[in-house]
Amino acid sequence: MKKLIAAASLCVASFSVQAAIVVPEYDVNAGQKIAETVCAACHGLNGVSIVPAQPNLGGQNVKYLYKQLVNFKAGYRKNGIMQSQVANLSQQDLANVAGYYSSQASWGVGYGNPATNQAATKLFLGGDKSRGVIGCAGCHGPDAAGNTWAAFPKLGGQHAQYISTQLKLFRAAGRVDDIASDDQKRVNDAAKEGEMGMMQTVASKLSDNDIRILADYVSAIH
Repeated sequence: MKKLIAAASLCVASFSVQAAIVVPEYDVNAGQKIAETVCAACHGLNGVSIVPAQPNLGGQNVKYLYKQLVNFKAGYRKNGIMQSQVANLSQQDLANVAGYYSSQASWGVGYGNPATNQAATKLFLGGDKSRGVIGCAGCHGPDAAGNTWAAFPKLGGQHAQYISTQLKLFRAAGRVDDIASDDQKRVNDAAKEGEMGMMQTVASKLSDNDIRILADYVSAIH
């Protein structure tokens, strides 16, 4: 019986992170109360983080926010702090928090690097066919506003440090022989089980310089 329960639990976790994203009806006021006590220290009560290593959340795609919180709770996305923060939250709590932050005014923009703007623009919009790098704009839009229906996140104006870190985590997951530790990788859903998701595939081809100039560029685009 215990084995059956464990198997069922795994199925629920797998369904939660892999299935199509349907955000439960949420309560913004309830989400605010949770944000005040659990989230605000890192992400700001209004979703604007003063810590460059932590992402801004205000005005972000609600499907994306909910999906990431579900992934943290299920352990599909690894981050010790986030996993501990959501451990005692229910699925409804996660929806409420996602709904609250998505209802806030969107964050502003940072400062790009004029010296690398041209190269970064080319890479972001068109990629680099010679290296098999796909342009970021195909999924995130030319203004990095994301895609609400597909739950692709808004990137424009996000902290460059955070963007850089996430690209390196995706890259580590895409280079299977690079880093063995799962907590130093980030994955996203693939079309089929056992295959790499789009972000791992794309990031695996990025150099350190690519990541640096893209992070600077994204932080200023709007």
